[in-house]
Amino acid sequence: MFYVILGIVVIVALVLIFRDDRDGSYNRSEKGHKKVLYQKDAGTGMKTKDAILVSEPKDEEKATRSSVKEILGEIEEALIEARKGFEEPVNEVEEPSEEEMDLSFLDDIEYSDDLDEDTETFDVTGLRYHCTVYDCGKIVGVVVPEPSNVHDSRAQAVIRNDGKLLGYIPRNQLDWYEDFNEDNVPCPFVGEIGLDNSTSRLVAEIKVILPSSREFVEEEIEEDL
Repeated sequence: MFYVILGIVVIVALVLIFRDDRDGSYNRSEKGHKKVLYQKDAGTGMKTKDAILVSEPKDEEKATRSSVKEILGEIEEALIEARKGFEEPVNEVEEPSEEEMDLSFLDDIEYSDDLDEDTETFDVTGLRYHCTVYDCGKIVGVVVPEPSNVHDSRAQAVIRNDGKLLGYIPRNQLDWYEDFNEDNVPCPFVGEIGLDNSTSRLVAEIKVILPSSREFVEEEIEEDL
């Protein structure tokens, strides 16, 4: 980057010098003046005076040279300052901390002391229809009964905290899920979506938490985040 700035400064300097030279240029035959000089004649040894054209810089040429020197001086100062800027150590920028997971969805959960403080792990199916690799990572949300599902009235939808449908509890795990959640209530979950390297498919495993209390749910979520 420094060399780019250096190149730009040099080009600007050349342009300014060339411009000043053109503005102050004039016929050298005009800027000279006649000066009387005394010379010895080779034959007679007598001094003779001869008027010859002597080129001496006039005020205009002197002003031009002075202007060029000033420009070069300013360029040198600018280069020194630029070099200082590049040589000075750059303060390390502190990386922003990861944004905390939004758990505000827990405000809408119905908690009951009649429920056990229990958790169970389940898979998520249907990720390929609803998710992409950009959804990989830690996830939190709610597992919600979906009795109006045309494919299966027992369906349990896995919905992320931002409202996005991720998939469903697999059919072959529904009996297990119903035994775990006998009251069929919406249950918070925490888990992670990843990519199976062997099949290149998205996979997810979630820990479903019975909403016995807000405190218990938060502790279980924070344990896995």
